[in-house]
Amino acid sequence: MTGRDTAVSPVVGVMLMLAITVMIAAIVSAAAGGLSGTGKKAPSAILEVHFYDNRSYDDFTAHAMTIEHVSGNPLQTKDLSISTYFRNQSGLIKGYLLGEKYVAGNDVWSQFKAGINCGVLFINDLDRFGSPLQGSSTGNKNWFGNSSAVLMAGDILVTPAQFCGPVTPHNNPGLNYILNFDTTDPDNGYRAGSVIAVRIVHIPSGQVIFDKDVVVV
Repeated sequence: MTGRDTAVSPVVGVMLMLAITVMIAAIVSAAAGGLSGTGKKAPSAILEVHFYDNRSYDDFTAHAMTIEHVSGNPLQTKDLSISTYFRNQSGLIKGYLLGEKYVAGNDVWSQFKAGINCGVLFINDLDRFGSPLQGSSTGNKNWFGNSSAVLMAGDILVTPAQFCGPVTPHNNPGLNYILNFDTTDPDNGYRAGSVIAVRIVHIPSGQVIFDKDVVVV
């Protein structure tokens, strides 16, 4: 082997390494581009969340929660999850809502009786959807998590507080489900001035569309 031959070998090796490096970079770039192209974009919406210590309903009051769609894109409630975080003397209590969930009625209430179900949250538009009180456990078009429950600007999601009267107890099973504790038990600390952290996530994109501390009023 001549001196010229020995000088060529390292050059060829370097060129091969460069070619392999370029190929790997191209493959990684293509894969990254493919992933970004298939990712779903989160809808843009402004929401307001409220918790109430004693909200008035005709001749009674009850603990309640509302989520108002102020402006922006329509939101498929089946694509949303709601997480709550409340700290009392016993520690941190975490609540979670995903999908079409329901709570059962009580015979002490005039409309929302035993054997009747209501969505934990529902879009409060009776003209558009009809009554949220049903004998079934799924399939109601205004219940949070139903494929037909699309929250649009001006819509309000509510718990079934308006049906939990007029006689005692003025409990709200929907709110209890979301927060994961009994709000009527004074030992749990739910009262005006309490702070509840709320996070709402758009599941398909993984993006957080609401993340705030909300004061009970």
